[in-house]
Amino acid sequence: MSHQNEELVWKKAVERGRTRGYECMRPKPNAPEKQEFIQYAMRKKDGSYQAYFFAVDPQDVHIVEDCAEEELLTFDDFDKALQYLCSRGADPARFAPFKGQKPF
Repeated sequence: MSHQNEELVWKKAVERGRTRGYECMRPKPNAPEKQEFIQYAMRKKDGSYQAYFFAVDPQDVHIVEDCAEEELLTFDDFDKALQYLCSRGADPARFAPFKGQKPF
């Protein structure tokens, strides 16, 4: 399956109101020797696209309310929502159904 077809599959799921995205560990942008937990997600709700970004240092998980960066933005267009997530470092090829707890 090509990259374009894979993206089309998860885009169709988002169009049906399903949540798609992924979570991972990555180097912190301002301190590459440290890691941070990242979560990206997208869904369509009430005709708009919600893009979700979350980042926290794993050492600060116990005080996530004080230390995490969390954004939930709404867009009228799928491509604009995806562009925002990509600007935060998301890789659209990794978007898939969430296992366990969903971000929304």
